[in-house]
Amino acid sequence: MSKAYTGAAILCVAAIPIVGWWGVSQHSYRPAWLGIAVLMAVFIAIAGKSIIGRWHGVLINERNVMSLARFQMVAWTMVMVSAYLTAAFYNIYIGVDEPLAIGLPKELWLAMGISTASLVGTPMLLAPKKNKDTDEEKLAATQLELARAGQSGGDKPDGQLLGNSDPLMARWGDMVTGDEVGNGAHVDLSKVQMLFFTVAIVAAYAFALWRTFKYAQPDGITDFPALDDSTVALLGISHAGYLTNKAVSHT
Repeated sequence: MSKAYTGAAILCVAAIPIVGWWGVSQHSYRPAWLGIAVLMAVFIAIAGKSIIGRWHGVLINERNVMSLARFQMVAWTMVMVSAYLTAAFYNIYIGVDEPLAIGLPKELWLAMGISTASLVGTPMLLAPKKNKDTDEEKLAATQLELARAGQSGGDKPDGQLLGNSDPLMARWGDMVTGDEVGNGAHVDLSKVQMLFFTVAIVAAYAFALWRTFKYAQPDGITDFPALDDSTVALLGISHAGYLTNKAVSHT
Protein backbone atom coordinates (compact mmCIF):
# COMPACT_ATOMS: atom_id res chain seq x y z
CA MET A 1 0.00 0.00 0.00
CA SER A 2 1.49 3.37 -1.03
CA LYS A 3 1.94 6.22 1.42
CA ALA A 4 -0.90 8.17 -0.17
CA TYR A 5 -3.35 5.28 0.16
CA THR A 6 -2.12 4.50 3.66
CA GLY A 7 -2.62 8.10 4.72
CA ALA A 8 -6.09 8.23 3.21
CA ALA A 9 -7.07 4.97 4.94
CA ILE A 10 -5.80 6.26 8.31
CA LEU A 11 -7.75 9.50 7.83
CA CYS A 12 -10.94 7.51 7.16
CA VAL A 13 -10.52 5.48 10.34
CA ALA A 14 -9.66 8.58 12.40
CA ALA A 15 -12.66 10.46 11.00
CA ILE A 16 -15.19 7.80 12.03
CA PRO A 17 -15.32 8.70 15.76
CA ILE A 18 -15.18 12.41 14.91
CA VAL A 19 -18.14 12.20 12.56
CA GLY A 20 -20.06 9.92 14.92
CA TRP A 21 -19.54 12.10 17.97
CA TRP A 22 -20.29 15.32 16.11
CA GLY A 23 -23.49 13.86 14.69
CA VAL A 24 -24.91 12.64 17.99
CA SER A 25 -23.89 15.86 19.77
CA GLN A 26 -25.89 17.78 17.16
CA HIS A 27 -28.81 15.35 17.50
CA SER A 28 -28.25 14.33 13.88
CA TYR A 29 -28.22 10.60 14.47
CA ARG A 30 -29.13 9.50 10.97
CA PRO A 31 -26.55 11.75 9.24
CA ALA A 32 -23.97 10.43 11.71
CA TRP A 33 -24.85 6.87 10.77
CA LEU A 34 -24.66 7.66 7.06
CA GLY A 35 -21.38 9.51 7.54
CA ILE A 36 -19.79 6.52 9.30
CA ALA A 37 -21.08 4.15 6.61
CA VAL A 38 -19.63 6.37 3.87
CA LEU A 39 -16.24 6.50 5.62
CA MET A 40 -16.26 2.72 5.90
CA ALA A 41 -17.10 2.44 2.20
CA VAL A 42 -14.25 4.80 1.31
CA PHE A 43 -11.83 2.78 3.47
CA ILE A 44 -12.92 -0.45 1.76
CA ALA A 45 -12.52 1.17 -1.66
CA ILE A 46 -9.03 2.43 -0.81
CA ALA A 47 -8.00 -1.02 0.41
CA GLY A 48 -9.26 -2.61 -2.79
CA LYS A 49 -7.55 -0.06 -5.02
CA SER A 50 -4.21 -0.21 -3.23
CA ILE A 51 -4.05 -4.01 -2.97
CA ILE A 52 -5.97 -5.33 -5.99
CA GLY A 53 -5.80 -2.29 -8.27
CA ARG A 54 -9.56 -1.70 -8.45
CA TRP A 55 -11.80 0.37 -6.21
CA HIS A 56 -14.10 -2.61 -5.70
CA GLY A 57 -11.17 -4.98 -5.23
CA VAL A 58 -12.56 -6.26 -1.93
CA LEU A 59 -15.24 -8.04 -3.96
CA ILE A 60 -12.71 -9.88 -6.15
CA ASN A 61 -11.73 -13.36 -5.00
CA GLU A 62 -8.58 -15.42 -5.53
CA ARG A 63 -9.73 -16.47 -9.03
CA ASN A 64 -9.94 -12.77 -9.98
CA VAL A 65 -13.72 -12.83 -10.39
CA MET A 66 -16.37 -10.83 -8.55
CA SER A 67 -17.84 -12.76 -5.63
CA LEU A 68 -21.48 -12.59 -4.57
CA ALA A 69 -20.61 -14.03 -1.14
CA ARG A 70 -18.11 -11.21 -0.61
CA PHE A 71 -20.68 -8.63 -1.71
CA GLN A 72 -23.28 -9.76 0.81
CA MET A 73 -20.69 -9.86 3.61
CA VAL A 74 -19.56 -6.31 2.80
CA ALA A 75 -23.19 -5.12 2.71
CA TRP A 76 -24.03 -6.60 6.13
CA THR A 77 -20.76 -5.35 7.63
CA MET A 78 -21.24 -1.77 6.46
CA VAL A 79 -24.84 -1.56 7.65
CA MET A 80 -24.39 -3.29 11.01
CA VAL A 81 -20.99 -1.95 12.12
CA SER A 82 -21.87 1.64 11.22
CA ALA A 83 -25.21 1.33 13.02
CA TYR A 84 -23.61 -0.22 16.12
CA LEU A 85 -20.99 2.53 16.31
CA THR A 86 -23.65 5.23 15.95
CA ALA A 87 -25.78 3.69 18.68
CA ALA A 88 -22.73 3.37 20.95
CA PHE A 89 -21.79 7.04 20.42
CA TYR A 90 -25.38 8.03 21.20
CA ASN A 91 -25.41 6.01 24.41
CA ILE A 92 -22.08 7.47 25.49
CA TYR A 93 -23.24 11.00 24.75
CA ILE A 94 -26.40 10.75 26.84
CA GLY A 95 -24.56 8.98 29.67
CA VAL A 96 -25.90 5.41 29.55
CA ASP A 97 -24.20 3.24 32.20
CA GLU A 98 -23.41 0.45 29.74
CA PRO A 99 -23.24 2.17 26.35
CA LEU A 100 -22.03 -0.92 24.49
CA ALA A 101 -24.81 -3.17 25.83
CA ILE A 102 -26.84 -3.07 22.62
CA GLY A 103 -28.96 -6.15 22.11
CA LEU A 104 -28.95 -7.79 18.70
CA PRO A 105 -31.97 -10.06 18.07
CA LYS A 106 -31.29 -13.75 17.49
CA GLU A 107 -32.88 -13.55 14.04
CA LEU A 108 -30.28 -11.00 13.03
CA TRP A 109 -27.49 -13.23 14.30
CA LEU A 110 -28.95 -16.07 12.22
CA ALA A 111 -29.13 -13.90 9.10
CA MET A 112 -25.53 -12.74 9.43
CA GLY A 113 -24.43 -16.27 10.33
CA ILE A 114 -26.04 -17.61 7.17
CA SER A 115 -24.17 -15.03 5.10
CA THR A 116 -20.90 -15.92 6.83
CA ALA A 117 -21.54 -19.62 6.20
CA SER A 118 -21.87 -18.92 2.48
CA LEU A 119 -18.61 -16.96 2.43
CA VAL A 120 -16.76 -19.73 4.24
CA GLY A 121 -18.56 -22.65 2.62
CA THR A 122 -18.20 -21.55 -1.00
CA PRO A 123 -14.42 -22.24 -1.28
CA MET A 124 -14.87 -25.58 0.50
CA LEU A 125 -17.56 -26.71 -1.95
CA LEU A 126 -15.60 -25.53 -4.99
CA ALA A 127 -12.27 -27.02 -3.85
CA PRO A 128 -12.89 -30.55 -5.29
CA LYS A 129 -13.55 -29.01 -8.72
CA LYS A 130 -10.03 -27.58 -8.76
CA ASN A 131 -8.60 -31.10 -8.73
CA LYS A 132 -10.42 -32.15 -11.89
CA ASP A 133 -9.10 -31.74 -15.42
CA THR A 134 -10.16 -28.70 -17.38
CA ASP A 135 -12.57 -29.46 -20.19
CA GLU A 136 -10.80 -27.57 -22.97
CA GLU A 137 -13.72 -27.87 -25.38
CA LYS A 138 -16.20 -26.33 -22.96
CA LEU A 139 -13.66 -23.71 -21.92
CA ALA A 140 -13.23 -22.66 -25.55
CA ALA A 141 -17.01 -22.51 -26.01
CA THR A 142 -17.42 -20.36 -22.89
CA GLN A 143 -14.63 -18.01 -23.94
CA LEU A 144 -16.27 -17.68 -27.37
CA GLU A 145 -19.64 -16.82 -25.81
CA LEU A 146 -17.99 -14.23 -23.57
CA ALA A 147 -16.19 -12.73 -26.56
CA ARG A 148 -19.47 -12.50 -28.49
CA ALA A 149 -20.93 -10.56 -25.57
CA GLY A 150 -17.96 -8.19 -25.69
CA GLN A 151 -16.42 -9.53 -22.49
CA SER A 152 -13.03 -11.03 -21.77
CA GLY A 153 -12.21 -13.63 -19.16
CA GLY A 154 -11.64 -17.26 -18.47
CA ASP A 155 -8.02 -17.27 -19.61
CA LYS A 156 -6.77 -18.91 -16.39
CA PRO A 157 -8.99 -21.88 -15.47
CA ASP A 158 -8.40 -23.73 -12.22
CA GLY A 159 -9.53 -27.27 -12.90
CA GLN A 160 -13.22 -27.02 -13.70
CA LEU A 161 -13.43 -23.48 -12.33
CA LEU A 162 -13.33 -20.44 -14.54
CA GLY A 163 -10.70 -17.87 -13.59
CA ASN A 164 -8.92 -14.77 -14.84
CA SER A 165 -5.22 -13.99 -14.97
CA ASP A 166 -5.73 -10.33 -14.02
CA PRO A 167 -8.06 -8.67 -11.46
CA LEU A 168 -8.83 -6.04 -14.10
CA MET A 169 -10.72 -8.74 -15.99
CA ALA A 170 -13.22 -9.20 -13.15
CA ARG A 171 -16.67 -7.90 -14.04
CA TRP A 172 -19.88 -7.23 -12.11
CA GLY A 173 -21.63 -9.92 -14.13
CA ASP A 174 -19.50 -12.53 -12.34
CA MET A 175 -21.84 -12.22 -9.37
CA VAL A 176 -24.74 -13.72 -11.35
CA THR A 177 -22.97 -16.09 -13.75
CA GLY A 178 -21.66 -19.62 -13.25
CA ASP A 179 -18.29 -20.49 -11.71
CA GLU A 180 -17.26 -23.30 -14.04
CA VAL A 181 -15.91 -23.59 -17.55
CA GLY A 182 -19.20 -25.23 -18.46
CA ASN A 183 -21.53 -22.44 -17.31
CA GLY A 184 -19.34 -19.36 -16.89
CA ALA A 185 -21.11 -17.53 -19.70
CA HIS A 186 -24.62 -18.30 -18.44
CA VAL A 187 -26.78 -16.77 -15.74
CA ASP A 188 -26.87 -18.72 -12.47
CA LEU A 189 -30.43 -18.42 -11.13
CA SER A 190 -29.39 -19.43 -7.60
CA LYS A 191 -27.05 -16.42 -7.54
CA VAL A 192 -29.75 -14.13 -8.94
CA GLN A 193 -32.17 -15.24 -6.25
CA MET A 194 -29.65 -14.79 -3.46
CA LEU A 195 -28.64 -11.36 -4.77
CA PHE A 196 -32.25 -10.17 -4.71
CA PHE A 197 -32.89 -11.63 -1.26
CA THR A 198 -29.71 -10.07 0.13
CA VAL A 199 -30.39 -6.61 -1.30
CA ALA A 200 -34.04 -6.68 -0.21
CA ILE A 201 -33.35 -7.85 3.36
CA VAL A 202 -30.35 -5.59 3.94
CA ALA A 203 -32.25 -2.59 2.55
CA ALA A 204 -35.32 -3.36 4.66
CA TYR A 205 -33.24 -3.75 7.80
CA ALA A 206 -31.39 -0.52 7.04
CA PHE A 207 -34.77 1.23 6.87
CA ALA A 208 -35.73 -0.27 10.23
CA LEU A 209 -32.47 1.06 11.70
CA TRP A 210 -33.23 4.45 10.14
CA ARG A 211 -36.46 4.56 12.11
CA THR A 212 -34.61 3.45 15.24
CA PHE A 213 -32.30 6.45 15.00
CA LYS A 214 -35.14 8.76 14.03
CA TYR A 215 -37.08 7.89 17.18
CA ALA A 216 -34.09 7.33 19.48
CA GLN A 217 -35.26 7.15 23.09
CA PRO A 218 -33.83 9.46 25.76
CA ASP A 219 -32.74 6.45 27.86
CA GLY A 220 -30.49 5.16 25.04
CA ILE A 221 -30.54 2.59 22.27
CA THR A 222 -30.41 -0.80 23.95
CA ASP A 223 -31.88 -3.03 21.23
CA PHE A 224 -31.81 -3.23 17.45
CA PRO A 225 -35.01 -4.06 15.55
CA ALA A 226 -35.83 -7.73 15.13
CA LEU A 227 -36.09 -9.67 11.89
CA ASP A 228 -39.14 -11.78 11.20
CA ASP A 229 -38.66 -15.55 11.37
CA SER A 230 -40.05 -15.96 7.86
CA THR A 231 -37.44 -13.53 6.52
CA VAL A 232 -34.65 -15.60 8.05
CA ALA A 233 -36.24 -18.77 6.65
CA LEU A 234 -36.36 -17.29 3.14
CA LEU A 235 -32.74 -16.20 3.42
CA GLY A 236 -31.74 -19.66 4.66
CA ILE A 237 -33.53 -21.39 1.79
CA SER A 238 -31.91 -19.05 -0.72
CA HIS A 239 -28.43 -19.70 0.67
CA ALA A 240 -29.06 -23.44 0.83
CA GLY A 241 -29.94 -23.43 -2.86
CA TYR A 242 -26.91 -21.30 -3.61
CA LEU A 243 -24.51 -23.63 -1.79
CA THR A 244 -26.10 -26.78 -3.18
CA ASN A 245 -25.74 -25.40 -6.70
CA LYS A 246 -22.06 -24.73 -5.94
CA ALA A 247 -21.51 -28.37 -5.02
CA VAL A 248 -23.11 -29.75 -8.20
CA SER A 249 -20.88 -30.07 -11.24
CA HIS A 250 -21.96 -28.02 -14.27
CA THR A 251 -19.14 -29.10 -16.56
